Amino acid sequence: MEEHNLTFEDIHVAREGVALIHGLHMTLSPGDLLMIEGANGSGKSTFLKCLAGLMPLAAGRVTLGEHALASHPHYPANLLYLGHKRGLQLTMTVRSNVNFWAKARGTPELTGAALHYFDLEDVADLPCRMLSAGWQQRVALTRLITMPAKLWLLDEPTANLDEEGVALLHSLIMTRLEQRGIVLMTTHAQVQGERHKRLNLSAIAKTVLH
Repeated sequence: MEEHNLTFEDIHVAREGVALIHGLHMTLSPGDLLMIEGANGSGKSTFLKCLAGLMPLAAGRVTLGEHALASHPHYPANLLYLGHKRGLQLTMTVRSNVNFWAKARGTPELTGAALHYFDLEDVADLPCRMLSAGWQQRVALTRLITMPAKLWLLDEPTANLDEEGVALLHSLIMTRLEQRGIVLMTTHAQVQGERHKRLNLSAIAKTVLH
């Protein structure tokens, strides 16, 4: 798949009539990670939902290469959004959930690799409702393997993960960046790297980006 920049042109985001982001301009290149920071209510989740097409932008344009993001010819394959809701069928087994997502993207052969990577093989045949919140989060994160995409939008992906789970996630993110993907994420955990950028939505009036 061709590489494209992700560009924000005069982005405005609002929630329930309250303006959260005013006139944001930014370009992310393949291999970039954007850490989205800010106080509760600053608009982190809303921003990602707008980029995922789940909420409309108040104004502005997001482009992937020459195309508006939502109308890009490969939009479904280009983007993967993981929000606060894990999207699990709790009565189904871990394996069935993972395999469902893999089949949806046409990659059923990746089910085993995803279970192995997140150390889920021993619980693969248990209903998801029997797992702790941290292990359910691991199941949700298997989509990063079974549903390949160039652009990842991750909203607090480290929530409820133990130290090992956080390390596995961060390694996966680093691999995605090395493969020239673009990752946007909100998290309280630290991720280090030369091409990492930060956007502080609590200070959006002076747009802190470095």
